[in-house]
Amino acid sequence: MDRLERTPCMTISQSSSLFCRPFCFQPSMNFIIRSNASNVETNNAQHIAESHSLGDAWIHEEATLEGRSISHCCPGARQTRFVVHSGPIPQALLVDDQTCCNCNIQHGLTSPEFDSLDPNDIGNVEFYHEKLFSNGITCGLGDKRCPCCCNLPYLETMDPTGKKIGESRYICDMCLFVPKVDVFDEHDNKVYRLRPDTCCGGCCVLCRCGGEKGRCLRVPWVIRDPNTNMPLKCSQQSTGEDAQVTSLWTGLKRACQKKEAYFLNFPETANKNMKATLTGTALLIDMSFSEDQN
Repeated sequence: MDRLERTPCMTISQSSSLFCRPFCFQPSMNFIIRSNASNVETNNAQHIAESHSLGDAWIHEEATLEGRSISHCCPGARQTRFVVHSGPIPQALLVDDQTCCNCNIQHGLTSPEFDSLDPNDIGNVEFYHEKLFSNGITCGLGDKRCPCCCNLPYLETMDPTGKKIGESRYICDMCLFVPKVDVFDEHDNKVYRLRPDTCCGGCCVLCRCGGEKGRCLRVPWVIRDPNTNMPLKCSQQSTGEDAQVTSLWTGLKRACQKKEAYFLNFPETANKNMKATLTGTALLIDMSFSEDQN
């Protein structure tokens, strides 16, 4: 965890396929982390090779069958724990799933890929994110959805001893079409607000396009001062952008497999605890906005 102090940015790439896996067929999620990376390969083979050679941390999820079964109807609602490990990426997480339609039901807390790992390959636990059952950000099926306004999704970030070091909370206000997440420190002080840039008088989300590879079309969740809503400077100035959590285009094959990827550009003032918490913010965004589209 100490190396987060020296990490200005990273990418988090989902390794678990969600193609045709709604309801009880949804597995627990695994992710691969690349420190000091700002983009992902859109070619699937190159992406796997890059993750194998340059990935330096990874995440596995522990979630019950009941919780995963409601993710499509109530995104972000399930009780879960995301455990962050350091060390080489286990080969089982890099296998490309060629299955067109996987109807296997995962009954345990962890995915079959994680269950097959040698204990020596698991590495050190750096921190973890967890939550109890809550409402989702919406409730319904398909495009027939009702927004929820209370008991909304969140993720608490804990160090390996179980001490809370931060928290991310989804926020509902009068601008329902502009999502927001607030980030708090271990003393429950609001440190950041994340929301996309907007158009149409602040009522709609503004996309960005024109970047290379995975940055060709994206919606950055800009990290802002919670009092002024002004974007914060990032610690990786070479990107020329504000501090942000950004969803990346992963290429046609990985998009069909419903494998998401995120770029985290940390604020220049963020300490290691806040950087760890912001990785949880990216996971909260993923479970709240990606899984209902499966």
